[in-house]
Amino acid sequence: MDARVRLDGPTLVARLAKPETPPEAPLLMPQQPVSDKRVRVRGETDGRWRLGVMLVAALGITGLATTHAWSMMNQDGVSLLEWVGLALLAANLAWISLACATAVAGAAILMTREPNARRPALAPLDTNSLTAIVFPIRNEDTSRVTAGAQAIHDQLMSAGAANSFEFFFLSDTTDPDLARDEENAIDRFRTARPHATIFYRRRTLNHGRKAGNVSEFVRRWGGRYEYMAVFDADSLMTSDALIELVQRMDAQPGTALIQTVPSLVNAQTMMARSQQFAMRAYGQIFGTGLAWWSGGAGNFWGHNAIVRVSAFAAHAGLPDLPGKGPLGGHILSHDFVEAALLRRAGWRVEIAPEIEGSYEESPPTLDDLVARDRRWAQGNLQHLKLLGARGFDPVSRAHILSGVMGYASALLWFSLILVSATLAILMPPAAANNVGGTDFSLLLLTALIVLSPKWLALILWAFGRLPGWNRKPAFLVGLLTEAAISAPTAPIMMISQAQAVVMPFLGRDCGWRPQARVAVAGASNGNRFMPQMIAGAVLIATMLVNAGFAVWALPVTVSLLLAAPIASGLSFAPNRRSWLWRAMATPEDLRTPAVVSAAQRNASRINWQLTVEQQRAVIPASAVAAALAATKMGNTNEARI
Repeated sequence: MDARVRLDGPTLVARLAKPETPPEAPLLMPQQPVSDKRVRVRGETDGRWRLGVMLVAALGITGLATTHAWSMMNQDGVSLLEWVGLALLAANLAWISLACATAVAGAAILMTREPNARRPALAPLDTNSLTAIVFPIRNEDTSRVTAGAQAIHDQLMSAGAANSFEFFFLSDTTDPDLARDEENAIDRFRTARPHATIFYRRRTLNHGRKAGNVSEFVRRWGGRYEYMAVFDADSLMTSDALIELVQRMDAQPGTALIQTVPSLVNAQTMMARSQQFAMRAYGQIFGTGLAWWSGGAGNFWGHNAIVRVSAFAAHAGLPDLPGKGPLGGHILSHDFVEAALLRRAGWRVEIAPEIEGSYEESPPTLDDLVARDRRWAQGNLQHLKLLGARGFDPVSRAHILSGVMGYASALLWFSLILVSATLAILMPPAAANNVGGTDFSLLLLTALIVLSPKWLALILWAFGRLPGWNRKPAFLVGLLTEAAISAPTAPIMMISQAQAVVMPFLGRDCGWRPQARVAVAGASNGNRFMPQMIAGAVLIATMLVNAGFAVWALPVTVSLLLAAPIASGLSFAPNRRSWLWRAMATPEDLRTPAVVSAAQRNASRINWQLTVEQQRAVIPASAVAAALAATKMGNTNEARI
């Protein structure tokens, strides 16, 4: 007998009444070549000129700053090591200047947009189309996932749209105990929501990881659905957001994918709360600027997005990269590549930051962020093999390069520090300072660029144009608190990301462990930050040799030396009523969205049910039999166990 049939009567009836999976409706999903002919979209500029504006602005700023630095160094000639430092400075400035230009573009659009302006009305939901809400899961706490799915279903029911959506859980779980819990969680979902259409499939061979999980779903059942809304285990969306995504896809037959810009919710630890505040305060600015210059060649982040299934099947089959792992073989960060493949085939891929009601969660601790970044860094570095592939849209290449630079920039920054430290040891203080950055005009320009999200958010807030925020002074407190956390953690993340960039080139695979969703007390691993502390000790020794080096290196050095206690301190979860919690309270903290609060209630109820079931499991069978007998006899007092 199937081990899963260890359930009560109603649950077993629910299982027998609805199949695990629907009848198969296969779609061909051929593997795409790395290089192919590009299908150009007629009648649209696809945002390339806008990207050109961004590049001109970024390169202009970089050129001015680099020329200024060169003029300082050229007073007594430029050595080879100084040329290396100058090149590293230019590379760092180019990357952060492009991010700054994107933020400025986003802020300019938000400043000119009416805060409560109505968007054009969309046609009613097409009842003939069917959308799969897809949850790829692997070794997760599925009770938390189904708690969110129940909340989504309830909102769709209230909106009268539940019949247009089906839930499909795609499991890659490898742990047998977790698999059993997973199946029971799905069964409880079916029992609690008998009107929901819920399907579940667990693979035993995890070929291709998450990308392979989704592609197998498309190959076996893709023909059943017009669209699929791809979720992560911690994703949530309101019914309004889901319905609008479907309506937009119905209205735009040339669009293959629409990516929302999710807000972070449910952050408890100081680390997660700073990430949540930053995403809520600056995410809309970046997202708006990114959507502007991307045009129809937007990007895909793997979740909280809707996909046209037929287009995805026909054109987004991932190629295998040449060479062996960790940089060859199966593509880990599949989403960027899938977006580029869809665009190459002539489909529009859009980013929609204006759609509200899309949520996800942040890793709770600095340790968890480091672990996630190692996986993401390896996946993005694989994309280096695709930059020269024939047929990709220039804007798609820009997204791919941005993903690489998101991690490679950490190595560039660290390399610049090492070069500066070497110059501080080998050269007189005045010469070393030229590359080290004690010229205050250069420092000021760099700070202006790096801090652009913060001062742009401040300007938008002051004019009442920052989405979701009112003009209360509490925002200023949050801005300062987030800055106080991000400043010391940036050097720590720099070292971790630099390691993550180097490791794949040394043949070390990052692995693929599940993302932490809940902080575990005392789980911070001080040994993980040993490289940071070693780097800090090296910088201390350098400052002893050259005191001028300390002018700009001291803040970085202190952060690196204190990496372990900083990580431990930021894993602290303040009480919700405390001033520390409210210091970085986001609009979603102060007024919890209905779908988020419903998911929380569902999770609490499920946990209570599990606790009751566990307590019942330890009651002796004789006591249960006696209680049943007492119940039949009407002796209610004896029946209470």
